Amino acid sequence: MLAPLRSSTLIAACLIKVLPRSGYYFPFLRYCLLRQQLNALKPDLLITEPGVQVPKSVNQLLWISQPCGTSLSKKVVQQIADSKIIVISSVLLLDQYTKLQYSFPDKVAIVPPVLAPVYEIQPLQPPSLYIKIVGTIPGEAALINALKAFSLFKRRQQSELQFIFSQDTATLFPAFVQKLNSYKYKAAVVINPAQTLEQDAHQEAGAYALLTLGANDQLDFQYRKASQLQVPLLLLPEKETAGATPIDQLAEQLMRVYKDESYRKQLVATQQSLFLLLDNQTAFNQLLATVKNG
Repeated sequence: MLAPLRSSTLIAACLIKVLPRSGYYFPFLRYCLLRQQLNALKPDLLITEPGVQVPKSVNQLLWISQPCGTSLSKKVVQQIADSKIIVISSVLLLDQYTKLQYSFPDKVAIVPPVLAPVYEIQPLQPPSLYIKIVGTIPGEAALINALKAFSLFKRRQQSELQFIFSQDTATLFPAFVQKLNSYKYKAAVVINPAQTLEQDAHQEAGAYALLTLGANDQLDFQYRKASQLQVPLLLLPEKETAGATPIDQLAEQLMRVYKDESYRKQLVATQQSLFLLLDNQTAFNQLLATVKNG
């Protein structure tokens, strides 16, 4: 399986062959490196995301796990249409691509993302009063917008609800962390104290809700994880809707999920309808069956 560098923490490392970073800056060099690796590995099957061009002699299976955005290149559209079979990670994604009228092959298999075993846990107690930010942070602007929405929520609703940011926030955005010192509600903002994947998973399982700041960042993976943990996943909207800014929309989501327990349960139920709650072995067996039948 070939995967972009950003995905390497989400898929078992033993399944991934990551190309040298220099290959990402020079497309021709990247293609040569890819051919070199394939000649050395001689794979029976190569599973890739759309857009990865491999020699015709290699049996390729396309795996779609990312939102398509507003448009795809003509090469990628043609690559999808010419495939014998497509594996897509949820009904949610399939619906997105269908609405944009992209042509799919006759065989489309829906196989949910495989989670790390530590996520096969269930919350054992009522949720705690914190929102956990998950996924890759697209930039400091997204962090600031999330804080502004949190400020609106705090002004409207006096509560002990906290925001927990990942350790990546401190590493990648030190200037933002410095700004937190003067933030009005800084006592309610925490940089993630979790040290291991197990601690992180249990922290997410106990959250009141999870929040992702990048709509295109492994959204299906985050949705399935939230569904497995029975925790609602909130999104920072990308654009204004019906006169409401992304900040206003997120603040409203925070208000509703905090004040209305039936709404919170409804969000979880909706997520679970998009992903069958399969254990990892069943999901992996589905993938193997798809490969064999394709």
